[in-house]
Amino acid sequence: MSSVSLSAVAYQRILQCMLDHSLSGDRRISESELARKLGISRTPIREAICRLESEGLLYQVVGSGTYIARPDRKKLLDAFDVREALECQAVVKATKRMSVRERTELKLQCDNMHAAISALRDSGEKVMTGDALKQFLVSDLKFHLLLLRAANNQFAMKIVTDSRIRDYVFGDSTHERTLRHLAWVWLLHARVSREVQRKNARKAQYWMRRHIRQSRNDALVALQKSRTAGSPRQPAPPELTNLLQSVCEELAVISTPPAESSE
Repeated sequence: MSSVSLSAVAYQRILQCMLDHSLSGDRRISESELARKLGISRTPIREAICRLESEGLLYQVVGSGTYIARPDRKKLLDAFDVREALECQAVVKATKRMSVRERTELKLQCDNMHAAISALRDSGEKVMTGDALKQFLVSDLKFHLLLLRAANNQFAMKIVTDSRIRDYVFGDSTHERTLRHLAWVWLLHARVSREVQRKNARKAQYWMRRHIRQSRNDALVALQKSRTAGSPRQPAPPELTNLLQSVCEELAVISTPPAESSE
């Protein structure tokens, strides 16, 4: 396997450890320890760590070592500003380009989110957890990826995917996933889907902007709560991390330049 391939493998494996929180932000990340744990030499590990640093997921402390980055208000606001610009533009293009099959799939993801909410309501629980939460989060992510793919902008897809990865690495477990909160999240997705079905790009963009701004406000509240209450981070469901990993691999293949001809 080439050095580039080993570096990519190291990146994916370290990222997975960050997503499932087996690597926490409270301990120093050791190249040699990761090399032993993952069975990969230190050079690809070092290259992967540099890549994760450039993506804002890790940071270096001179004389101390490498640590998982902590979320802060400015970075969070910057990320949502970028998401709003990219996804609001993407939904306009997607509305004009989506096939009947893609529109049907978009509605299916909304229906899956609604089914998860119904399960929460029927359970009598106050907060969504377990299989219902996995179904809701995976369908939410698939919804956004469908629109980004239909817009046919790989750069936008990469930026938004990286933003989602940061969300799950940093942990958003302080979000109050109550019936009222999730019903509102679903409603905004459903309104985007409805306008996409109607091929009304202007209204689809309006509801996407409403959704992302509401998500930004929720994230700010969650960030403040995590700082004051010291709430522990919870790992993202495996189904969600697997989906994120597959998107990363897909984008890596797309962005890899073709090998030069030996002729």
